[in-house]
Amino acid sequence: MIGLSIQFLTGRYHATPWNHQVNEGQVEWPPSPWRILRSLVFAYYHLPEQPERSLFNQILSKLANHLPSYSLPAYVAAHTRHYMPVFREGKSTTTKVFDTFYALPGGALSSEAKLWVMWSGVEATDEEKHLLRRLCGQISYLGRAESWVEIQLLSSQELDAEEIAFQMRPLSEPASPGQGEPVKVLAPLTTEGLEGFRGALALMPKPKRGKGKWKIPADLLEVLELDTSDLYAQGWSGIPGARWVTYDLEPVEESARAAPQRTAEVPMVARFALSSSVLPRLTDALPLGDRFHKTLTSLSMGPDEVPELVFAGCKEVKKEEKKDAEPLEEAGSSDAASEAQKKKKEKKWDPLEGHQHAWYLPEPNRQGKIDHVLVYAAGGFSERAIATLGRLRYFDAREKDRLQVVMVSLCRVEEYQPEAPGTSPLLGWGRRWRSLTPMVLPRHPKVDRRNNPKYIDGTPFQREGPEDQALYLLRNLLKSLHQDESLEGCEKVLCPGDGERDWLGYGNAAGEVLVKVRCLSREEGKAGSGYSWEDFRRRRYSGNGDRSSDRGYWLELEFAESRQGPIALGYGAHFGLGVFLPVGEGAGGRR
Repeated sequence: MIGLSIQFLTGRYHATPWNHQVNEGQVEWPPSPWRILRSLVFAYYHLPEQPERSLFNQILSKLANHLPSYSLPAYVAAHTRHYMPVFREGKSTTTKVFDTFYALPGGALSSEAKLWVMWSGVEATDEEKHLLRRLCGQISYLGRAESWVEIQLLSSQELDAEEIAFQMRPLSEPASPGQGEPVKVLAPLTTEGLEGFRGALALMPKPKRGKGKWKIPADLLEVLELDTSDLYAQGWSGIPGARWVTYDLEPVEESARAAPQRTAEVPMVARFALSSSVLPRLTDALPLGDRFHKTLTSLSMGPDEVPELVFAGCKEVKKEEKKDAEPLEEAGSSDAASEAQKKKKEKKWDPLEGHQHAWYLPEPNRQGKIDHVLVYAAGGFSERAIATLGRLRYFDAREKDRLQVVMVSLCRVEEYQPEAPGTSPLLGWGRRWRSLTPMVLPRHPKVDRRNNPKYIDGTPFQREGPEDQALYLLRNLLKSLHQDESLEGCEKVLCPGDGERDWLGYGNAAGEVLVKVRCLSREEGKAGSGYSWEDFRRRRYSGNGDRSSDRGYWLELEFAESRQGPIALGYGAHFGLGVFLPVGEGAGGRR
């Protein structure tokens, strides 16, 4: 057998099917045998030293005589839109262009964004296999030029070692059950079929004078060499030497059971790119995160009118737990009492404890505009939640032409590579972290009866002040997300700064400071984000989050050991406030 592994380096696959225009939004999936063999022909002419043409035509014929089977990764249809300049009648205008593609699991450089193709029954010589390896090494893209790939030739032993289940087979094969979705793909004619095709063309009358004269291809290599311009010039109405083949694609649930199970763990991170002529500013992180939350909650609503808990962030209160007071008409004449009873009667949900539900964190570009949003759920996304993430295209139908979102990666935190180009810095590693968006305190700082601050013993820091609350929230965050109880039982200690303001830290019994925090000045905070804390939207007009005031604080954290993100603290932390970024030496890389 001959097997190929095709890894999509960008996590995307762009290819326009035959008989479709590029702006129709169609994607050829899987890559047809015709497209794969055409890429081998492209690589053949880019070899430094081309082997004998007969040798290459021989291996092409062997592959054409057998239809391949496919093992497909999961995929989600997505697209972007942009305006391309067009010059018509001496005037410059623009036209909207749709770039449709399939997003594959894991995003860029993910080992899961890989497709396997196998031609069973093909017996190739060592010389032919050596040629195929050279050709695979020359192929840099498959389909459109932005579909970067890395193709490798696999032996039968390597295919067996991978334990690959091929869930897409031609309907003509007995092993194919024929109970899945029929998919038509383009394939070259077999050697026998090409001979019959050439014989039939020889019996046809020649074209009239003045019209294009078609050329009968001598072999399969000449068939695959024909360009679209050649087809028009020679007057072909279709592709000479090609055929349509129907494949059977097994249902998703069957494919999922047959596919190799690499890990039992579910993805936790979904990263979305924003597409808009005017991107939202970082100061609008809170309302943008709230819109992500509401839209995904609505999209995940099932037939039972119950959304996914990971998006809703709350659970339904059981009927026996809802003990209403007396009816509204008997609750008294007070308007305030009636309103309180009405709210209590309508209450159906209670917030989930911990931090296992979805967070919606902003990623700004250098201009301070949000161009990506990271949806993070420590508890992971279920299959229904993953399907919901794949359906998210825009927030409101009225503005779908103005602001669109595209999911660009889906993976686990430990599989994410924050040091790679084009990935999220929020999931990086670092010892020192600084505020990207201001932290709003969930509780009021402690004061005495005369409104004077109450201080932590032996320190100049106010009790329940920003440093004190940040340490408390950080301890709960590490315990909930990472089951890290290293800060449990630690005492608050004063850590003098080196020429700067002092730090408040957590110290253990051995006298080690495990983490410390300090407030930044207004200038330091503005230098990090480009905005003052007053510029940020700091209040949600839905939800029941605890908030002391509208005051925002810029903070800096420093750990004894490098930690991985995300880190977000305070009111609205799950919607874009209180987000931290790693800074300093080694920020962003792995520990």
